[in-house]
Amino acid sequence: MAGSRVWRWSAAFLTATLLLLALGEASGWPFLRRPMQQALASAAGVPVSLDPAFRMRLLWRPMLQVDHLNIASGAGVDAPYLLDARRLDMGWRWLDLWQWRRGAPLRLQRLHADRLQVHLVRDQDGRASWQFGRAVVSQPRDEGLPRVGSLRVHDGQIRIDDVLTQTRLQVVLQGGEGEQAAPQATGYRMSVDGSYRGLPLALKLQSGGALPLLQGPQRDAPVADVPLRIEGQAGATRLLFDGSAGALLGDRRLQGALRLRGPSLAQVGSPLGLVLPQTPPFDLKAQLSHASGVWHLQAERGAIGSSLLNGDFRLDTRTQPPRLQGRLGGRRLSLADLGPAVGVPQRSAASGPRERVLPQRRFDLPTLRDMDADVRVAVDELDFGSDALNPLLDLRTQLRLQGGVLQMQEMRAHVAGGRFRGTTVLDANVEPARWSVDVRFGTVDIAGWVAGLRPDNAASAPARQNSPALQQQRRQARSGAEQPVQSYLTGALSGAVKASGRGRSVAEILGSLDGRAQLMLREGTLSHLATEAAGLDVAEALGVLVSGDRPLPLRCAWLDLALQDGVVQPQRAVLDNDDTELRVTGTVNLRDESLALRLVARPKDISPFTLRTPVTLGGTLASPDVGIETGRLAGKALGAVALGAAIGPLAALLPFVDLGVGNENDACAAKPPAPPRPAGAAPPAASAPRARP
Repeated sequence: MAGSRVWRWSAAFLTATLLLLALGEASGWPFLRRPMQQALASAAGVPVSLDPAFRMRLLWRPMLQVDHLNIASGAGVDAPYLLDARRLDMGWRWLDLWQWRRGAPLRLQRLHADRLQVHLVRDQDGRASWQFGRAVVSQPRDEGLPRVGSLRVHDGQIRIDDVLTQTRLQVVLQGGEGEQAAPQATGYRMSVDGSYRGLPLALKLQSGGALPLLQGPQRDAPVADVPLRIEGQAGATRLLFDGSAGALLGDRRLQGALRLRGPSLAQVGSPLGLVLPQTPPFDLKAQLSHASGVWHLQAERGAIGSSLLNGDFRLDTRTQPPRLQGRLGGRRLSLADLGPAVGVPQRSAASGPRERVLPQRRFDLPTLRDMDADVRVAVDELDFGSDALNPLLDLRTQLRLQGGVLQMQEMRAHVAGGRFRGTTVLDANVEPARWSVDVRFGTVDIAGWVAGLRPDNAASAPARQNSPALQQQRRQARSGAEQPVQSYLTGALSGAVKASGRGRSVAEILGSLDGRAQLMLREGTLSHLATEAAGLDVAEALGVLVSGDRPLPLRCAWLDLALQDGVVQPQRAVLDNDDTELRVTGTVNLRDESLALRLVARPKDISPFTLRTPVTLGGTLASPDVGIETGRLAGKALGAVALGAAIGPLAALLPFVDLGVGNENDACAAKPPAPPRPAGAAPPAASAPRARP
């Protein structure tokens, strides 16, 4: 009998329990609102508020429906709350909650809301508003955002304030997503305003999901990327990205087509950790990807000012400092477009004349230590930004930046039949920075390269080869044949420059240069008119104007410059032909940009009426002052007056007759000085013959 009573009481208890559970499931467990609120708060370690309009299911497909739910921020972060939802419908599995209590990321089956406001805040110590649990206050767990099977939001607002990534964003979204959501119901339309790494953002987004984009680091398998289209403004740059992305707050992953247009590349590089130069406006079309800390940019077309470039670059941010590798190519690179990077100020058409010519703007040298780089350069055309110089062609070099030392190694280029080779080094580790150059060039058709040497009515000589027309002119002139001048100066130019300087700008470096520069012109010609004008030979110049200018063959042309503490002084500067020997002496001071040069012409024949006096070039590079030495000219004038008064008017012309010096003290008789050798090069053999120009 006792056993039967136990069974009856057990059955009654079980029946009552089942009836209670059935009643609770049918009524929505309204009496569990407060216990549930307390349990959630205890589990999360933060206050949780549930509105009295409450309905819950615990057994079959657990769920919670509440008119208003508010969850405070976790980890003690200063935020109004983590989540505030209106008309919320949330479903879960008890197994997921148990695993979450043991350290796994929180996983929900369903989260639907008419209105959802979220505050994702992370402070300097790495504590985040989405980190829950009592232990997290003293030792935050490194967990991601909750995983959601189905997320639907009619009106969503997400505030992101992440001190670690310098991100402050306000996101407004509408749409849905989730592991259980139907494909046609997946996706959001979003607007994003704020800043990322200090860069202002105003963007419109279409995304296949929000949580994969906002996800932080994951300890288990990462969430799959979602389609993403971004269009809008990032700082002063217009942005269009069409591809896929994920985990933008953690290990960023993205891949897609990129279009950027803006006023300067430097504004794009700064938030990405790239050291990019200040440039004119640019328009970039590329493929961009990022995974595991490595950015990859394949630039199909990049227009920067007048430059047309392409490239393939990888930036590895896992190293310290980040390392950039790749190649830079393209049809055209204009130095004017990179001018701001080396201190050249951009001037508008309305800007007035400058007092200084050499660029005064200081380099941003500390940024050279923020990144290492190894970039191969292969550009079809390097434009100097001047109509007077034709561009260098087929530029090849290796740019290496390591430990604050920027090197341009194995530079090669050609122009007008000649070739350039050399290296440059900028060391930003010393104060002030040290710059050095070692460049050689040979057999450059000077008239084919320096377009400014041609008369206005002369045909433009091609820059891609040693002009056959100019070669023919030189051959005919040297053989005595006569033809019109196509260039005031022609010849095959060779030389070398080896120098070094210190400074924080181009002007400071040039103002401290030490070294040597040498130029030699072979098989050249010099305009007859230019020859006589340089010597102020009025009679012969008038005769040339009447009969027509003709090129005169040059016997030799040498220029040997010594550079010491920014002062350039010709050691030998001579142009010699059968008519006149021209010599230049004096100095050019690059520190204050002052000029003190003197051109002396020594005729080799008799000139019946010449003012024959040295020409001077003074003033500054910005405002040169051309003049003559009036003392010698005044002496001739006084002599003419005295002879005219004593003998007669014709005698007054005698002081202006130059008898010439012939070829005595032949400037071409001496051997040219040996050009400077690159560091480490062996000296030439003593028996090697030297060629005469």
